[in-house]
Amino acid sequence: MANTSLIEIAYDYISNRIRTGEFMPGSLLSENELSEKLSMSRTPIRSAISRLEHEGLLVTLKNRGVLVKEVTMKEVMDTMEVLYIFQMQCIDLMKEQVVEPNLKKLKEHLDHQIEAERENAYNLYLESSMKFSECLLKAMNNGVIAQIVDVAIEKLVLYATVNYKITPHEPHYSTNRLNQSIYEALVAKDYDRIREIAEQTYVHNRQRIMRSASL
Repeated sequence: MANTSLIEIAYDYISNRIRTGEFMPGSLLSENELSEKLSMSRTPIRSAISRLEHEGLLVTLKNRGVLVKEVTMKEVMDTMEVLYIFQMQCIDLMKEQVVEPNLKKLKEHLDHQIEAERENAYNLYLESSMKFSECLLKAMNNGVIAQIVDVAIEKLVLYATVNYKITPHEPHYSTNRLNQSIYEALVAKDYDRIREIAEQTYVHNRQRIMRSASL
């Protein structure tokens, strides 16, 4: 049985490079090359790959290698819809005072993503903006929803990373203004305004993706 720590090392190495776009969708990875790069046998490499296959990031192709999977536009659209539904539920619970947002943590994530824009550090910006969304939804304290959100966020991160790599000169920091507006509305306890922002954002992003698909 492979050493657990070696599996984690291999998993972190591969997954981090997928998440940052170093291993782009469509890339073929070699177990032998990964084994040589990480100075370990192929056994922990295979275990890490199996885990990433389960997460939907990789697929093994017989006699060809391991393929980095693409996040399809349909997956992105479906993911956005799921998160939108959860956002509406979360806002309603906050309005009814069933749950409360962690304003301190949300402000930390917001500050980090704004600072990342100043430094043009896109990966840090993306990580912080997604943590803002996660933090907001995890106020519901629902473990099943939290797991679904984690997977959903992962898909959006991959899609956004690839999009940034393909179009680096286009504006990519719009979530800063969005999350700033949400945070200010949370502080003011203006939950109707948050619903309005969430709905407008969902419609706008859906239309934008559909337009890009038609190009």
